[in-house]
Amino acid sequence: MTTGPKLRLGKTLVPGLLAVGLFAVMALITLNASFDPMTAAAGAGFPDDVSITAELGYALFGYDSLQQIGGTEPFLAAVLLVAIALDAALDAALVLAKREEGGEPVAALSSTGESSSSGEGAAPTVADGGSAESTGRSADTGGENR
Repeated sequence: MTTGPKLRLGKTLVPGLLAVGLFAVMALITLNASFDPMTAAAGAGFPDDVSITAELGYALFGYDSLQQIGGTEPFLAAVLLVAIALDAALDAALVLAKREEGGEPVAALSSTGESSSSGEGAAPTVADGGSAESTGRSADTGGENR
């Protein structure tokens, strides 16, 4: 019978507190940032005939002479920060998806060892779903006698 969750103190508490602190810092930055409206009437934003992707690429590689308009560095910083955040999320997903049994990593598509559904003394099944005893063939032939 489970009695409910228990708070673990010690080394396991530090990463959680760091995550909460990082969330608080990111929330403060977001709440204190000023987001000016980008309307065409105010003259903000990119013109229709300018490629935003090309301008970011020119800013990334330092080709300032090829840029039609300047001031793309804040956009470039945002793109790089999003790329780093997505990379960190992908790495965290891979770490969380890794399975271990007995302290050893287990491959997702491992074919070694017994399957968890077959118990002790269970008959192996053949490809058509029947058991080896019901078909009169050995399970090792795998339907080669058809």
